[in-house]
Amino acid sequence: MSLATDSAPTWMADALAHSPASNEISVDGCPIHYLSWNADDRRKPGVLLVHGFCAHAHWWDFVAPALLDHYRVFAIDLSGMGDSGHREQYRISTYCREIAAVIDAADIAPATVVAHSFGGLMSIQAIYRNPAKVSAGVIIDSRINFPRAGEESAPPARGASEQRPKRIYPDFEQALARFRLIPPENSAEPAVFDYVGRLSLRPASEGWVWKFDDRITFSLDYTEISEAEMLRKIDCPMAFIYGEHSVVAPRDVAEKTVGYMNRGRPALCVPGAHHHVLLDKPLALRELLCELIPSLHAEGADPKSG
Repeated sequence: MSLATDSAPTWMADALAHSPASNEISVDGCPIHYLSWNADDRRKPGVLLVHGFCAHAHWWDFVAPALLDHYRVFAIDLSGMGDSGHREQYRISTYCREIAAVIDAADIAPATVVAHSFGGLMSIQAIYRNPAKVSAGVIIDSRINFPRAGEESAPPARGASEQRPKRIYPDFEQALARFRLIPPENSAEPAVFDYVGRLSLRPASEGWVWKFDDRITFSLDYTEISEAEMLRKIDCPMAFIYGEHSVVAPRDVAEKTVGYMNRGRPALCVPGAHHHVLLDKPLALRELLCELIPSLHAEGADPKSG
């Protein structure tokens, strides 16, 4: 995709020069789209990148190229988001199968899984359920569920009656002008913001709509076991990265999260970043990942370390 602004930084143009290939598999009857940057370089270990809620695989376009020298890199579109198909209902167990299926289709097991926000929650679940498919995990600014106290129960699922009709915008530019992040705080370059916004839209019969399926919010189930409890039982090396100014996973939440990791390490902060770390500070994030992933692999090769 060509950039919509002449003010795009050089590093961004360099990153986008590495154009990924599109791939598709079927998981439980739904087409699941994923990107691959260097799938044929089979001598390298694999990395799977997992996006956040209502985002898509192209959010990783600025980070993935920095990993290509040492890893085969892939990024999934979870169902109901990006260029993957939509479902009548969305389940955590289904998202786990999608992540595992892409790892298998890409032939990268055991893979390193790097996941942001909602993708981090789904990836913890997937790693817990498919331990043989993952060698290490990096969770970025995810607010996990902690063990419930006493008689506290999971919140009830919201009914489909709460769903509103999807808004259709008459033209592309009007739709793009409405692109927002949740939470809204960010320090992303305008060109980065514009790029991911453009790839978040698709044409409809009467105009343009956002690619994500609104039914995700109203049909996604809740887990009976918290992600924190799962982290206690996950045996592969894990790490947690958070944005300095995040309102989703601030320092105290990050430190509490790593406290549950069976094979974790101190939480890592990305200075100047809000929740959307991979958009706010992609250069800092990819530099951190280039240092972090090899150290996790080394730890995985020596279970006594850490």
